Amino acid sequence: MEHQKAFATQALLIVLVGNALLLAVAFFMAGNAAVLLGAGAALTLGIWFGVRQAGTRALEQTATSAAPKVEPSPERPAIPPRVEKPTQAPEASAIQVLAILQRKGRLIDFLQENIQPFDDAQIGAAVRNVHEGCREALAEHVTLEPVMQEAEGSTVNIPAGFDAHTIRLTGNVAGDPPFKGEIRHRGWRVARIDLPELMQKQYRIVAAAEVEVK
Repeated sequence: MEHQKAFATQALLIVLVGNALLLAVAFFMAGNAAVLLGAGAALTLGIWFGVRQAGTRALEQTATSAAPKVEPSPERPAIPPRVEKPTQAPEASAIQVLAILQRKGRLIDFLQENIQPFDDAQIGAAVRNVHEGCREALAEHVTLEPVMQEAEGSTVNIPAGFDAHTIRLTGNVAGDPPFKGEIRHRGWRVARIDLPELMQKQYRIVAAAEVEVK
């Protein structure tokens, strides 16, 4: 709008100046002032109106061509709904370990059995089978490594700031570290654990009941 007003004002000034020069020449040549003034006024208004209309159309075309083209935004692909994975109970992993030891070494059967009526030889034979199966199961799913690399019976120094969850002190513990002692057990830490995926409805089953159909 401001550009149109400025253009119209400039066009009017140009027309007036040009028309004034033409009237001056005609006046000196013809000498009839009234007729020349009327004709000049009509001519001025006509020229100014024509120039103004032409300028308005030119400005509109310029504004249209200069306006940025708005491209339609591409449709975004629909995002599939997020499927929440069912969470397992906190004790599920422990039950998995029991199930593996039961399946391989019958550990639960052995621990639940009353061994008082059996003699040591019978118990020893049963323990050998349980030990072999549980050891195989443990090696398949879990890798263990000792907490302390020194052999049991070695003398070691326990510095200040040691991790009480990693090293447990026994015996005559008095004063502040460092302590000097003998390794009674090297301890174990889990270096790798690989448990199979557990179905949600089966996480409390350690061993399925067996029924022989006849």
